[in-house]
Amino acid sequence: MKRFPWRFPWITAALVALCAAAAFFPAAALEYDRARVAAGEVWRLLTGQLVHWMPRMAAFDLGMLLGLGIWLEVRGDRRLAASALALGGGLTALAVHALSPDLLVYRGSSGVASALFVLAAVRVAESRDPWTRALALAAVALFLAKAAFESLAGQTLFAGPLPPGVGVVPLVHLLGGLGGLGACAAERAGTTRTTGTAGARKEAVREAPVSL
Repeated sequence: MKRFPWRFPWITAALVALCAAAAFFPAAALEYDRARVAAGEVWRLLTGQLVHWMPRMAAFDLGMLLGLGIWLEVRGDRRLAASALALGGGLTALAVHALSPDLLVYRGSSGVASALFVLAAVRVAESRDPWTRALALAAVALFLAKAAFESLAGQTLFAGPLPPGVGVVPLVHLLGGLGGLGACAAERAGTTRTTGTAGARKEAVREAPVSL
């Protein structure tokens, strides 16, 4: 039997399946609620990122997660994608709970989707083709312009109008994107450290005295 020529994106599939399963529960039971988190229900910092305010918002967030996650995992960046998701989720929780004191309730996966978006853009920017690099830089510029528009307009740019009383939180997108950038920076630092250690070992072997 032939093996698949590509890696199955099980991390992405598991996350999207988890979000889909969360849709069968009352959203209020999983959403981030500041009062309930303060009362000890800290798990809502994460489960609030699994539920959404409306189907269109869920389709946009999960569509980005699915497309970008599959692309990253299939090309061999599974560990990097997992790191970006973890950092993006953690920074989203920070943005919602610690940095937005007036925010009482939150739902959405846009923070982790932003982490994968920025990570994918950085990986594309590593191409030797100047046009491909320019496309990656344009994508990052669009990401920042989107956050600026949402901050000024108070509404989402692509997911459509939100329900009455619900506002967009651009800080979630910015810190989520920072999670993707941080994951890539950490991976590069680890690679540099490993390469430097290997090089030092080779030099030590080369300069060692030879006894016959």
